[in-house]
Amino acid sequence: MSATITIHATKREQSGKGYARSLRRADKIPAVVYGHGYEPVSITVDGILLNKMFKPGCEADAEYQLFDLKIEGAAARAGKKVMIREIQRHPLQQYIEHIDFFAVKMDEPVVAPVHIRLHGKPEGVKLGGILRHILREIEIKGLPADIPSHVDLDIEHMQVGDSIHVSDLQLPENVQLLTDPAAAVVNIMAPAAVKEGAEGEAPAAASGEPAPAAT
Repeated sequence: MSATITIHATKREQSGKGYARSLRRADKIPAVVYGHGYEPVSITVDGILLNKMFKPGCEADAEYQLFDLKIEGAAARAGKKVMIREIQRHPLQQYIEHIDFFAVKMDEPVVAPVHIRLHGKPEGVKLGGILRHILREIEIKGLPADIPSHVDLDIEHMQVGDSIHVSDLQLPENVQLLTDPAAAVVNIMAPAAVKEGAEGEAPAAASGEPAPAAT
């Protein structure tokens, strides 16, 4: 795990859309922290700091990460370990409108998504092949301290026609893989195969999502 980042928060008693808007005008973000055996607490966090930490479209940069949440005026919860369960954004301006924190117990396993980071330019791509990044994260289960912040995957050696599957990933021994081991993470297709797919049935998009149906 990477070094734990501390997030400071203040307990809030009020709620409602009007109050939430007033908080955002003051560069604060309404949030809530909850968890197994943990009574939900409404809080506010620093909007300037959190918007810098989690820029639009870049939440995965933090992947699965533990944060030390310190709530002012709540000594019993000081230093509570949390993960971010959900970030809600303004649909147009994309600033953070609300954050859900999930409190974890360090001696209880959690299920977490872990982002896959690709490294290197494949030899097959240099020869004209098309890289398809099909699966961008996997799901694993383990104690919070054992969950890796991300999984590194070296793809520089890959040739045209090669595939790497979930079972090929290097994971810590003390975590349980929940994603299908046979699922493809990345492959390199020959340009001709991509062209044939485009002329007939469209292949899956690089993100791993199915292509839209023809109309």
